[in-house]
Amino acid sequence: MNTFIVLILILIFGFISFHFINKKLQEKFLYFTGLEYLFLGILIGAPFINWINSSFNLSFPILLTPESSLQLRPIIALVIGTVGFATGLKLRFKNYSNVNRERVRLAFFDVIFTTLFVSGIFYALFIYFFEDELTLSESLVNALVLGTTASTYSPTVIEILAKKFKISGPNFTTLSFDLSTSNVISIILFGMLFSIVHIGKTHNLSVTITEWFVINVVLGIVIGILFFIFLEREQSENKLFLALMGIIIFTSGAAYFLNFSSLFITMILGIFIANTSKIYAKIQDVLVKLEHPFYVFILIYAGATININNWFLWMGGLILYLVVRMNIKNFNGWFAYQASYDKSAFNPTIGKGLNSQGMIAIAMALNFVQVYRNQFVDLIFAVVIFSVIVNEFLSIKWTRDLLIDLNEVSPIDE
Repeated sequence: MNTFIVLILILIFGFISFHFINKKLQEKFLYFTGLEYLFLGILIGAPFINWINSSFNLSFPILLTPESSLQLRPIIALVIGTVGFATGLKLRFKNYSNVNRERVRLAFFDVIFTTLFVSGIFYALFIYFFEDELTLSESLVNALVLGTTASTYSPTVIEILAKKFKISGPNFTTLSFDLSTSNVISIILFGMLFSIVHIGKTHNLSVTITEWFVINVVLGIVIGILFFIFLEREQSENKLFLALMGIIIFTSGAAYFLNFSSLFITMILGIFIANTSKIYAKIQDVLVKLEHPFYVFILIYAGATININNWFLWMGGLILYLVVRMNIKNFNGWFAYQASYDKSAFNPTIGKGLNSQGMIAIAMALNFVQVYRNQFVDLIFAVVIFSVIVNEFLSIKWTRDLLIDLNEVSPIDE
């Protein structure tokens, strides 16, 4: 039988079997869905296929070669842009008029402290142990990526628990609020990274970090104004869908060409449209059609992109990253409570519910490997992806136990 056909059959069997196993495990143990797509991506990735061929003397073709991966980069920029746009579209300033300030303060504390602490530890390690292999700017970029991805928060955990249990209370409300606010702040910090260490020539122009950042923000707003002018009165859902695709493609392409973060610029675009457009609700409905297939694509591509070239460094980095992130998250909850004026907004142990990490972190990692290259890029990418998997498994139990301890979970609604 043709080797390629055998490979396709193995992939189909592996995906279907893992999908059903994953579904049963998810129903029993409660964790995020999407593992099957990461698993499929790993199966079609060059590292796994090369290992199979060399270990068993086979000749399976590589479905996603480095060359084809390079050709897919503009599409990945589009998918990342959709993630950013969807995040920005959820931020409406008028929704913050009656929000408890302690919840906003917790979101800021959590993101800023996590980013600074994780980045600081890894930056110190990079410049101390790898000063001959990395420049200071490369060490800074690598450390900031680990810090900003660590600060993200996944809505999946709250959504799964809300479907499985009857939950109500101040801590659940705080966690629900923080999942959108924290991610916006995280993406802003991530966007600043591309201004702090910008890749590309400026033709002898001296552009400061602040100016690069302002260019990012202005680009997102200007594109938002164009969208607003031409489509504010559009009523056809099909035309709006095509226009939305076009505007995200244009914005992501501009960011990709300029070596900016497509995740950040499209988020600015989403925030602008969310707060100015009268057809905001219709745009949200249209975006739902894009989110799921794009999220599947990004998970498959992320799995295929994993390339661990030093298992010792990867394992050590992953364990350190998980331990540091977990402890700083717990500290953030305690510190925000101690610094709060209103002690009724959340409990000092709320940090246990801040450990989830999801799609935003994966999008950040992909955006990072699109623009920056150094010998630790692949390891950092693998650390972030596997950290997301581990944290999504553990954080559901931690969050559920936290809410049970605080008497905010009622008996299972079945």
